[in-house]
Amino acid sequence: MTRATVSTHVLDVASGNPAGGVRVTLGTLAARVTDAEGRIADLSNGGVDPGTYPLVFEVGGYFGSRPHLYKTVVFELVLAEGRHYHVPLLISPFGLSSYRGS
Repeated sequence: MTRATVSTHVLDVASGNPAGGVRVTLGTLAARVTDAEGRIADLSNGGVDPGTYPLVFEVGGYFGSRPHLYKTVVFELVLAEGRHYHVPLLISPFGLSSYRGS
């Protein structure tokens, strides 16, 4: 069985900048913090078994004292065998969007 891999990229669309310093977890398997470019190249520790996993973005700390609506953003990912999943998150203090990237 080939394991699935997960990466992410967090962008602050209100400021037009990458969102560095956002803590992201993939279930209980991995926890990382986005780099200065808002990226985490491998959130799956080299691969995870197919299944459903919560992908949690802790954006409240990123916004800090700026007024904002979201503290945490959670997606339930359904990962298939042998696939790579790039899951970008576009955030602003009062909105968000995500999609499956490449």
